[in-house]
Amino acid sequence: MSLRFKFTLYISVLLLLVIIGVSYNIYVTQKKFLTHQFSETREKTLTSFVAMCNEALKLKDELQVYNAIELLIKTYNPAVVYAGYVSVNNVNMYLSRDNNKNIDSEFKPRIRKVRTEYSENYYSLSGEKIYEHSAPLKIDGENIGTFVVGFSQDYMEKQISVGISKMTTQIKLVSYVAMIIGILLANFLGYTFTKPLKLLTEASEEITKGNLDVEIKLKRKDEIGVLFNTFNNMAKQVKELDSMKDSFVSSVSHELRSPLSAIDGYCDLLIDGVNQGHPQEQQLKGLQIIKQATVRLTSFINNILDLAKIKANKLEIRRAETDIVALISEIVSLYEPLAVQQKKTISLDIVFKTSIIINADAEKIKQIITNLVSNAMKFTKENGNIILKVLENSTGYGDNYVEIWVKDDGIGIPKHQVDLVFEKFFQVQDGQFKRPKGTGLGLTIVAEMIKLHKGYVWAESDLGCGTTFKFVLPK
Repeated sequence: MSLRFKFTLYISVLLLLVIIGVSYNIYVTQKKFLTHQFSETREKTLTSFVAMCNEALKLKDELQVYNAIELLIKTYNPAVVYAGYVSVNNVNMYLSRDNNKNIDSEFKPRIRKVRTEYSENYYSLSGEKIYEHSAPLKIDGENIGTFVVGFSQDYMEKQISVGISKMTTQIKLVSYVAMIIGILLANFLGYTFTKPLKLLTEASEEITKGNLDVEIKLKRKDEIGVLFNTFNNMAKQVKELDSMKDSFVSSVSHELRSPLSAIDGYCDLLIDGVNQGHPQEQQLKGLQIIKQATVRLTSFINNILDLAKIKANKLEIRRAETDIVALISEIVSLYEPLAVQQKKTISLDIVFKTSIIINADAEKIKQIITNLVSNAMKFTKENGNIILKVLENSTGYGDNYVEIWVKDDGIGIPKHQVDLVFEKFFQVQDGQFKRPKGTGLGLTIVAEMIKLHKGYVWAESDLGCGTTFKFVLPK
């Protein structure tokens, strides 16, 4: 059973129940209303008849009483079956609806004197249900006679039934129209909801098949439109992530193959050196290159392991009092020989103080700064400058944070890619400059470690104008 059919069925059943409930309520209400209306009409008829009789008796004109009875019968025929008046002197006036002697003989005896007002329901000999009302007529408190009126209860109920029948016909007509419109609308709404789901399903199947160039082009401004935009953004990110992973695999292959090739080649050279007596300087150079390749591989593997720990929330931060100035000075000293070798300069700029103590994991902070300095060294050309700057108080985050800069005058980053450099596997793609190979993990690890220290990191750069990485750490 399709979702569209289920939706249409459920809405139709709900609509049917609502229509039945409303129709029943209207039926009951209308029946009560008509019954009350006929009762009011009957009461008004009695009141009017009594008023005419009183006026006539005040004038001592019993002929007018008879005329009132006759007017009542003619006006409300067939609702009034009979009506009559009997005076204290037994003057009896009577008229019936049908003027049939047999019927008259049945109803005439009911025209009798009463002392108090009363009503009675009974069945006539013909089986008609009669509502009879009798009441004494009084002038100035003196009883001058009795009036009796018999109403056809069957006629009233028949009229109520006719009114109810007409109303029921209208209710049925309206209900049929409402049901048809409701089913059509429910079907349309079902289509409106299921079409986007179908598009999403088809697009998801395309992604599953490996087609990442998927975009849902149906434009809507409601929640489904938001869902489409979210899906399109997700598909775009999946494609970008797939591209990043391809780039990462390529970079990993390079990062592994290059040092392993160097190790393999120089191991062969050393073996030949032992057998053939190569100069000691040549063998020492081979050992140094093997050492460098080993360090490079170790660093690469450590980066992958650190990223895995960060993802699993298992990277521990061991905080202790750390002199950030001394730590950065140590790193600068380590990189100075390499900078001289590559014809670059590296320097430390400290604002105000020569010692700044923070509560942090010294090894992790050293790894953060080392990654940033290595990055700066890698992208800075010959005769370029790398400057590390330490501010005791952050200009943007206040006195509770220390701010560190790592600035280079290298090839820079396009403005539209600056915010992406901390994402996993991301590498700046721009053909204007030749960029060194890398895995795209170093800056991701930097950002995650700073985040674990409750700090913040960002980059400021433009293509061809160098890059400044800035981060703040709580004191």
